[in-house]
Amino acid sequence: MSIKPIKAQYYCSNIEHCSNARAHKLFTKSYANKCGVCAQPLLFARWHFSFVTSFCWVLCLSTLAALSYPYFFPKEYENITFSGVKTEVQESSAVVEVTLHRTANIDLVQQIELITEDGTAKAAEDYRALDIALQFQPGEVQKSINIPIIPDSDVYENNEMFYIKLKNVKGQPSHIVMIVEAGVNKDLVEKSSLLVSNLSALAADLSNDLKQLEILGNYLSTKENPKANLVKNYRDTQDNIQRAREKYIVLFNEALDLDPNVLRNALDAHLEALKKQQFHTQYEATTVMKAQLLDYLSSRISNSPKWLEELGEVVKLEVKANNNGSVI
Repeated sequence: MSIKPIKAQYYCSNIEHCSNARAHKLFTKSYANKCGVCAQPLLFARWHFSFVTSFCWVLCLSTLAALSYPYFFPKEYENITFSGVKTEVQESSAVVEVTLHRTANIDLVQQIELITEDGTAKAAEDYRALDIALQFQPGEVQKSINIPIIPDSDVYENNEMFYIKLKNVKGQPSHIVMIVEAGVNKDLVEKSSLLVSNLSALAADLSNDLKQLEILGNYLSTKENPKANLVKNYRDTQDNIQRAREKYIVLFNEALDLDPNVLRNALDAHLEALKKQQFHTQYEATTVMKAQLLDYLSSRISNSPKWLEELGEVVKLEVKANNNGSVI
């Protein structure tokens, strides 16, 4: 059976010898290219229009159009609004609640499609994205939705926002959600920055002194009667390391009173500044110090011998002592 509503029909012209030709039978090309009785080629007779096939096509296309119409042309409502233009929520809050109002057709069931869109706030980083359908039942004039807020540790961020849009409401109205950052005590930032700066300088000094002590020790061990100034430099370096070690531990303990997130930001900012200024030794020493400090804040376990050993490995250059006792 052909599904074409219009098809060509053919006939056999061999009237003298063919019963099909004498009976004026009509054939389609799809049925045969030659007459089945006399094998003569068939000739075009006319176009045939099938009302049944056409009706089936119209019925199928109409059904398809009816089913697909809501998809390509979704129904739009005009009576749904947000309770306001903007909602502010503290970053520390668990959720933000936004309310929708229905002003007409209250006796109907209406399904409203909502979606969130990023602004300066990003889904999965600052809030949980939504793509849902909210259904108003007969008699309901108000619906609320809750969107989870994700607090972050970046205390230097500005306030951020994202949008809620009504997909199947005329004009696709949107609502702004403003996430108000928790902020941080300015004094706390300054204290953290100062502590990190002091620890960074101290870590660099310790790295250099530990390398100097190692080289002086190796040099003096080869001399039976070393010069007094070399011995004095060795002992002075030992004293410097001891005082720096004690101060290092004191500063680590002071860090316990600060916000770890603020402290981590201060460490990252200081490292970035050292990298830009190309202070290589201090950058490496501060990187080691950062790992030690964060571990100490987490475990509260002091391990100064291990800390000094790690800092002593920062300076890789070979250093020698000259006859005047100076390390070069």
